[in-house]
Amino acid sequence: MKKILLILLITLINFSFSYSQYVDNAFRFSNNDYSGTARFVGMGGAFGALGGDFSAIAINPAGLGVYRSSEFSFSPGMGYNSNSSTYINNKIDESSYNMNFNNLGFVASYDLENTDTRWVNFNFGVGFNRINDFNDNVHFSGVNNSTLMEAFIANANYATTPSDADYLDGMYEYLLWDAYIIDSTSGYFYNEIDDEAYILVDSEWEHNPDFEINQRKIIEREGSISEFNFSFGGNYAHILYIGASIGVTRLRYDEYYSHYEYETINMPINYMYGFDFREHSKTEGTGYTLKLGAIFKPIDFFRIGASVHLPTFYNLDQEFYNEVFGYFDLDPQTDAKSPVQTYNYNLSTPLRAVGSIGLQIGKIGLIDIDYEYADYSKMSMDDEYNSEGVIEDNLNIQTIYQETHNLRAGAEFRTGPLYIRAGGRYSTSPYTNEYINEDYQQITLSGGLGYREKNFFIDFAFSQKRSDYYISAYDWDSNYELAKIENIRNNFILTFGFKF
Repeated sequence: MKKILLILLITLINFSFSYSQYVDNAFRFSNNDYSGTARFVGMGGAFGALGGDFSAIAINPAGLGVYRSSEFSFSPGMGYNSNSSTYINNKIDESSYNMNFNNLGFVASYDLENTDTRWVNFNFGVGFNRINDFNDNVHFSGVNNSTLMEAFIANANYATTPSDADYLDGMYEYLLWDAYIIDSTSGYFYNEIDDEAYILVDSEWEHNPDFEINQRKIIEREGSISEFNFSFGGNYAHILYIGASIGVTRLRYDEYYSHYEYETINMPINYMYGFDFREHSKTEGTGYTLKLGAIFKPIDFFRIGASVHLPTFYNLDQEFYNEVFGYFDLDPQTDAKSPVQTYNYNLSTPLRAVGSIGLQIGKIGLIDIDYEYADYSKMSMDDEYNSEGVIEDNLNIQTIYQETHNLRAGAEFRTGPLYIRAGGRYSTSPYTNEYINEDYQQITLSGGLGYREKNFFIDFAFSQKRSDYYISAYDWDSNYELAKIENIRNNFILTFGFKF
């Protein structure tokens, strides 16, 4: 009866949490968290109607036309991320640092005022801006009344009847078999931890209400997305600025998961102390996109900007492998590792549309407000064989994700050579009510200082992004526990620039 119960339970896994890692990564790789120069970051990334900054090209390439001289800039930075997790009433704080390079840009400006046209200048820009930073560490733990081993045993028994290890999934259940963590008897697979999770009541196997086990989850992420821009912009009669940008994005993302379970003092496990299941993944790839934009200045102090970002088309290569470690009371530690697997697939991100208004208050200050629209349900994946997994992932994308509305606002105040800046960003949830994080939002506040002379400038910016979300330790029936993660991402940027 226990075997039948397990097979039944595996069919009841909540749909909202059973999608693959590729669905998660599709959003992770599509969600732009614009960084770049300290001036850009200090104003919250609100530059769609202003321009005159290399990182503004990431929002509206028409901003390149605002330049009246050539310029070179570079922006080193440091990130400090902190996560506070709460899992089954247990709170853990985790933090990490990383150094990064946010921007490198060169703009060449060509004066056209002596020509017979009304074009004032034509500019060319080349360089890169960092548009996403994946570096993050998450750690949560607690005492749970269910176990990942239940899912492993159910999957093993669902895969084959009678028990035959050759039919087990080589990335998951077969590893546990190979490490002597699961065994078989009487036609089904079993494990000592899973056995403690069930008791016999009136000849029926039921979940043990007194069962408990320590669980610890560690998630480590590294990597980034940088967009290399080849941009063109022009200034027509100081009234209309137009621009185009060809973007080549470089993506690198490394991910490590460790799920560790071990016995509690109140419920020791016969023969076995615990196990640690680890997943390693590395994804690299290149993407291509095109951005078009315009800025219209009907009167001297007022500007209107608009731009469209075509989808970024990625070709991604992934390498991944899993390993497991078993810990026993008497026997030595056992372990097993899967072969390294490779997978090549394509991802297209959603189209983006940006509208902006800006005010230039003489030589005293600037104000800009941007609105950006993106529909993440339009993300799409494909592979060479249009496999069943890709088809299912695309259906899940359409179910889980929705359109988002992103607002950015920033201001700059000038007093002599000193500049003071402040800004903020707000993004609505990309998730529908089919997902645990339907209320997910991102709020970023920033500020900065700048010092500018005729041919040289130096800027500093600090930004802090806050977002709260939930994550499950594993996908298993309706009794799953969720960890709440309170994430704070701090970014410090210093920009050096030269005009000539």
